[in-house]
Amino acid sequence: METDQERLVLREPYASIVLWGRVLLLVVLLWGGLVSVLSTSPPPRSVEEFQAALRAGEVTYIIERGSGPSLNDLRWSAGPLFWYRVDGLWHVDEQGVAVYESADLAKDLYAAKARPFVRHENNGNNSQGIFPDWPFQVPVAHVGWLAGGAYVLAFLGMLGTARPRIGNRWAWFWLFTVGQVGAILFLMLEPRPVWWGVHEELPRSSQMGGRMGCLVSIGVAIVTGLAAFAIGEAVRLLVSVATGP
Repeated sequence: METDQERLVLREPYASIVLWGRVLLLVVLLWGGLVSVLSTSPPPRSVEEFQAALRAGEVTYIIERGSGPSLNDLRWSAGPLFWYRVDGLWHVDEQGVAVYESADLAKDLYAAKARPFVRHENNGNNSQGIFPDWPFQVPVAHVGWLAGGAYVLAFLGMLGTARPRIGNRWAWFWLFTVGQVGAILFLMLEPRPVWWGVHEELPRSSQMGGRMGCLVSIGVAIVTGLAAFAIGEAVRLLVSVATGP
């Protein structure tokens, strides 16, 4: 008859694969979250600096928002971790015309040395519904979809976990959606923290139900928003110190 030790030995390769899969998905989501935060409120640069970087082929990704000829927001990156916002879009010249509009951007893109990836955002609601937007809108050309795929796999893993340790499936559902970072927390903590490895088991805590999970997810979303703001401001300060005002 098979002993507990023998069963553990037989399960070890499978458990190791699952553990490293969790680590991989976690790294992808953390990467996507960091890039999304850095792109949200980057340090300002002038129109002339943006045009110079575009001509030099340094711009890899552009996020532009506006309606008609007007540009309300224009952000650009010189690599996933280096984001800037074009300042002064609302300034007008002596004739009352905005100094930089959609037509100007199109002309600069046509003349660019290397055309960057451009994402247009409407002034209206671009929401994904109850699910968080950031995993599916990571602003990295060609591989931004990786974070969305990692989120979907983590969500399916949550639904397929027989006995979550911290909360039931409804609690985790709210953390995945309202809580914004539930996928990251799930990969880190369920069914055991990733730093506990394969063998060690933790005693089961009293599980959160759906109602408590919903309340906790609201608190997690608030803390996540504050943390994202703090990270963005810290990066802006570092960039300003490194490159000057």
